Parts: sequence; C-alpha cells; structure tokens
Amino acid sequence: MSRARSVVLLSFARVLPRLILHVATNLGLRPSGVERLGEVLLELGLAERLSASVVGGLRAPAFVDQRDPVLGARNVPAVAALAIEQADRLGEILDQGGFPVVLGGDDSVLLGCLLALRRRGSAGLVLLDGHTDYWDLPDGTGELSDSDLWIATGHGPDVIADMEDRRPLVRPEACVIYGHRDRAQQLESGSQDVYREPMLVRNLDEIRAAGVDAAANHAAAFLAAKAPDRVWLHLDADCLDDEVMPAVDWRLDGGLTPAEVVSLARPLVQSGLITGMDVTIYNPSLDSEDLSAGQILLGVLESILA
Repeated sequence: MSRARSVVLLSFARVLPRLILHVATNLGLRPSGVERLGEVLLELGLAERLSASVVGGLRAPAFVDQRDPVLGARNVPAVAALAIEQADRLGEILDQGGFPVVLGGDDSVLLGCLLALRRRGSAGLVLLDGHTDYWDLPDGTGELSDSDLWIATGHGPDVIADMEDRRPLVRPEACVIYGHRDRAQQLESGSQDVYREPMLVRNLDEIRAAGVDAAANHAAAFLAAKAPDRVWLHLDADCLDDEVMPAVDWRLDGGLTPAEVVSLARPLVQSGLITGMDVTIYNPSLDSEDLSAGQILLGVLESILA
C-alpha cells in the first residue's frame, strides 16, 4: 500500500457509513443460542450507538447434527451456501461505499465476509480471537468455527475452501492473528500450528510483552507491506477476558481486557486500513439476566467504531 493511498484512506475512514448486516447462524458451532448475538446487540441499542443503519439480515437453515465422514465437519454445504448469499449482500454495501458490520452467530460468517472481499481483489485479515481457529477438519470437533482460519487460507474440501474457484480467500502472508490462548491445546493434538505459517501471530502474552499500542502499529505496518486490496477485521467475543465475557460456548482462562481490544482495533479502523468487520461467538443464552457481558461487548464495539 503506497503512502498516497494510506493518506486517502485515512481521509475517508471517519465518514464511511456503518451498515449492519445480521447473519443469524449456528451452523459452524451448535444450536446453543449463539445465533441470537445480533438480535440481542441490536435490542441493546448497537445501531443507535454506532449511528448505523441495519440493512437486513440472513437466517441460516436448521442445524444438522451429523458430521460428514468425507468432509470432516457438520453443515459444510449449508455454510458454503450461506457464505455466498452473505457475500452478495456485503458486496452491495461495499460497492455503495459503506463500512459493513456483520453481526454473526458463530465464526463461520468470516468466510462470507472474506469471499465478498476476494471477489473484488486480494484480501487481508486481522483476527482477534481467543482461539487460533486453525484446526484441520479431521482433528477438530466437527464444528467449522474451529477451522475458519484454516479454511479461509485455502485448506479443506473444495465446497467450502474453494468457493467460486477463489482459493484461498485470504493469503496466509496477509493475516494478523492476535490474542489466542489455545496453542498448547493445539500442539498436544498434533493439529496445525499457525506459528509455522507466514502470518503475523501473537498470543495474549506476546501482545502484552510487546505492548498493545506497539502490537497495533506492527499489525498496520505488516498489512501495509503486504498491500492487500481490502482488509477485514474479525472480532470473536472470546478474545475478551473470561471474567468479563463468560457468555461464550468454548471458554478459556484469561483474555484481553476491553480496553486492550479497543487499543488494538480502533487505530486500525481509524486509519482506514479496515474495510469492514464481523462480531461472533457472544451467546446471549449464556449471559446473566442483565446481559452484563453483552453490555461490555456493546461498549467495546462503540469504542472501536463510533
């Protein structure tokens, strides 16, 4: 990305209209309530707090609890079909000059987001997640949310990894993977290791050792050097500290504070580097009666995007 292009992006970053697309899906996880993420955040006032418009929604077909022995996971063709439909809707937002905010359910919505970018050139990715999401399908739980990064970078069956002959949706060398806390679990399983890939990878401890502001600057410089045409931001609620975000299906001790998440993501959005973002995995059914975790997530999104 040239200096001139960076300046142009910065000049427009603050005026792009925020347009919310709600994709209610649990296909990549389980029928646990995660599909209500968008519904609840909108009820809590997200659109008003972002001065955003809701441009509609998509609803996934019913979850089928049967792992395909050939494809290695559940609901793979259904996830691919939804991703294509989602990419169509996101393409309309992008082509109109909007900044899409996708309220997902599970992490499989990332695939539709990247497909929309890939149709328009090369894609980059910033993934803020408590998990690496880099499990190959045979080694995972059968939930595609374990493997969205692995699939997006070109691995797995054609029906999901090579949609529209666009494998990979994002090149590994254009990926920033921040905040994970599950590497030991992956290494024990013998599954794939993101540290062996040409990605910028920093776990929770590494981000804090470098300093959050420095980590944000490093991500921006890394992506600017790779010069993808558009960059997507994926925010999985379980990147947040488990003490403030217990309303997720796969919990891990520790995590980034809300302020740290904002410090990582907000400068990238303000710079104009980020084209759009998705929010996933917050499960209102696992939240307290007063939706305290949802309120914290709402505040984080407002601080990043408002």
